[in-house]
Amino acid sequence: MVETSISDLLCERASLQPNDTAFTFIDYERDWNGVAETLTWSQLYRRTVNAARALQHCGATGDRAVIMAPQGLDYIVAFLGALHAGQVAVPLGGVSDERVDSVLRDASPTVILTTSSAAETVAGYVKSQSGRPVPSVVEVDLLDLDTQAASGAGGQNRPELAYLQYTSGSTRQPAGVMGSQRNLLANFGQIMSDFCAEYGGSPRRTPPSCRGCRFITTWV
Repeated sequence: MVETSISDLLCERASLQPNDTAFTFIDYERDWNGVAETLTWSQLYRRTVNAARALQHCGATGDRAVIMAPQGLDYIVAFLGALHAGQVAVPLGGVSDERVDSVLRDASPTVILTTSSAAETVAGYVKSQSGRPVPSVVEVDLLDLDTQAASGAGGQNRPELAYLQYTSGSTRQPAGVMGSQRNLLANFGQIMSDFCAEYGGSPRRTPPSCRGCRFITTWV
């Protein structure tokens, strides 16, 4: 169990900077010029908490939650929702990721997070792994994410293990590399130092646009 987590930081951002932009995704599939989709910190926190509430019905603390979804804000909500629910996020590059079968066998998830546009493809991978029950499939974009969320919702006893990042499998079977809450926070600290170097790398001296969980874009 950890005392400080990404969920705690997200809650803090939502409280201190509720209307500041947290993430912006540029969708070039809808338009060649790109369509901007944005979430503020308060919106992101609300959606994270509501996604976590849905995930609590699909598994227990420490269970694996595989994310198979297209690039976009729903992917970020899925990842943060898994962390907030106390489950272990397993991010994949998308529904066409060639590692899917191997990862599902190894991770044995209780839930697969996706979107309605990819649900049909994801359904083809859903089956029992290692004798365990068939994982639930949650279409994140169909959840009621914008309803007012209770501040205490989500897993209160979050495990130290936050996510499993699987290797490419180019030379052998993909292997899950464990990432802890402390790993994420350390990674975030390094990014803050480098990305905002012109401001001295100090969170207190950086502008609001430089603050936040920007590292999650690694998987988007």
